[in-house]
Amino acid sequence: MKILRILFVLGSPNPLPGAGWTRVSFFAKSFKEKGLNVTVIGAFSPKSLKMAGFKSWKKIPIYNVIPTFCIESVLALMINVLSSIVLLPIIFLVLKPKIIIASLPSGEPAVGAYFASKLTHAKIVFDVRDEWEDYMICKAQSKVFREVYKLLKALMTNLYNKGDLVVAVTYPIACSLKLRGVRKVEVVPNGADVNVFKPYEKDIVRRRLGLMDDEFVIVYEGSVGGYYRLDVVVRALARLNNAVRNKMKLLIVGSGEVSNILSLAEDFGLKDNVIYLGVKNDKVELAQIISAGDVGIVPYDDNPLWKNSVSAKFYEYCACGIPVIATVYDDSLLASIIKKHEVGLTTPPMNDERLSEAILWIYRNAQLRSAMGRRARMLIEKKFDRNKIADEFLKLVERCMSNG
Repeated sequence: MKILRILFVLGSPNPLPGAGWTRVSFFAKSFKEKGLNVTVIGAFSPKSLKMAGFKSWKKIPIYNVIPTFCIESVLALMINVLSSIVLLPIIFLVLKPKIIIASLPSGEPAVGAYFASKLTHAKIVFDVRDEWEDYMICKAQSKVFREVYKLLKALMTNLYNKGDLVVAVTYPIACSLKLRGVRKVEVVPNGADVNVFKPYEKDIVRRRLGLMDDEFVIVYEGSVGGYYRLDVVVRALARLNNAVRNKMKLLIVGSGEVSNILSLAEDFGLKDNVIYLGVKNDKVELAQIISAGDVGIVPYDDNPLWKNSVSAKFYEYCACGIPVIATVYDDSLLASIIKKHEVGLTTPPMNDERLSEAILWIYRNAQLRSAMGRRARMLIEKKFDRNKIADEFLKLVERCMSNG
């Protein structure tokens, strides 16, 4: 039996902390452990030039070779698409993959991946993590850029249908794709590796981090800024009275607009309450930090597009046995999961007063907090174990290969 050669295409410099790499890296590692030949193609920008070229991660080759410009510009968008159309066929001809899995967003490399797959007679799977086209359209400041992105959305709908398979991370996103006319859509959810993300010894980790046993610790991991509004979390903490606030610690793990958050915390007199731990590429270390917390925070902004999404950090918090506070709309998918399984609290997006009330409630109710954490762990073990999800995804990939 020939070894199946799989090529992942991801529009970011890899390895990079974030939802895209977290998902792709786990599937890539899982597929390699099953004996498949796996390679990852990534991108680089002027800001991430040091990441360009060849990397190796757990013996998986990574080629960050697609130049991209991460700015809102029609010219930059055209260059991003054209560079993928020019470069990816050459790369595919050299590597000779049998199947390509294009992870979106970002979407521009997926255009080149599609055309390269046709040139090399490889199957292509589009892995859609969020409604990225609509997000770019709604946040565009230029009318011209917005109209061009609408054209790109129409093109992507056509490519999705011409591809061999489309997978979405949630059922609402799958439904949204079907409403656009995309016919072949399967759901492959995100989740957490229960063998890595699990409850660790809270007391031991806290001592290592210099935290007191009686402190109430809120954990945030992921990108800082954009649609994750840690500024709202800081403002919520500032609303608490001094006696409670002095017991609070906000741990931040990740990269982005960190300096802005630390400056805001200092402005509110919360300099000692907000602790930045940097970027953690080691998943075990990250899971241990999460386990040191009392609650994990998912601070979405008020964009209604996130109603259909579930942040990868939600699954990792739950797998580590801590409850979650999410700033989401009541009719969102994440709110329904949290309420149905009783694994945390929800508050309206961008409402620091309501968030402050939720933090205070979960702080005062230790027994209920502990019960929520146990239910959260059980939820991941039962429905969102990434190991089981990877097995199901591989079955879809193999079925895709067998269909012609």
